[in-house]
Amino acid sequence: MVADLFSQRLDPDLWGHKAARLSQVADLGLSVPPGLCLSTAALAHGTSEAIASLRTWLELYRPRRVVVRTSSTLEDGLECAHAGRSVSLLNCPPDASALARVIDQDLLSQEELEAVSGGCVLVQEQAEASLYGVAFLSQDRLLVEASPYPDGATAGMPLRMRARRDARRFRASTGPDQVPSLTLTAQLHPLCQQLSAHFGFDVDVEWAWNGATVLVLQVRPITRAALEWAS
Repeated sequence: MVADLFSQRLDPDLWGHKAARLSQVADLGLSVPPGLCLSTAALAHGTSEAIASLRTWLELYRPRRVVVRTSSTLEDGLECAHAGRSVSLLNCPPDASALARVIDQDLLSQEELEAVSGGCVLVQEQAEASLYGVAFLSQDRLLVEASPYPDGATAGMPLRMRARRDARRFRASTGPDQVPSLTLTAQLHPLCQQLSAHFGFDVDVEWAWNGATVLVLQVRPITRAALEWAS
């Protein structure tokens, strides 16, 4: 079973929360990198269909690099929204046979298949951006953390920017380089508000910013305090 993120709203019970939510984000008209979902049930019985589908998808979108992630019904739910529980492989070559080998060798062990049962492997264009990060929105208060590296903010690497914003106040701390933090947070605040209203929960959003557009990479509910908020 194969699905394009842009083709339809995906059922989380079939494709996992990550892929299903991204399909809804795309349906809302927000920017999402193109992605192909390969069900773990189908992958467990062979990759011939996966290779053919990947080849067609790569010819259609022609990405420079791709990221491969697992999407499961067991993660990113209201009771267990924890970043990093899925497997993510960055900087994969845009070659169908090579991707199939990566999926088979690194994602389709018995342990991984059991962990993502009922979900999918998501092959997605890797965003080329100047900043990557996370944004937490709770009670209309926004916390933003940004890094120049695709997994910098989620991997605990040194941040280039940290900002807080609410209806009355904005505060940011930046590194030695000047960062257009006001412009970025001005885009992230209404975007996170829209996602929170749509999904019905406080959101934890992974994003990439190319200087003009915010790309949504993942959406999760917040099930813990989103770090300490500015007074």
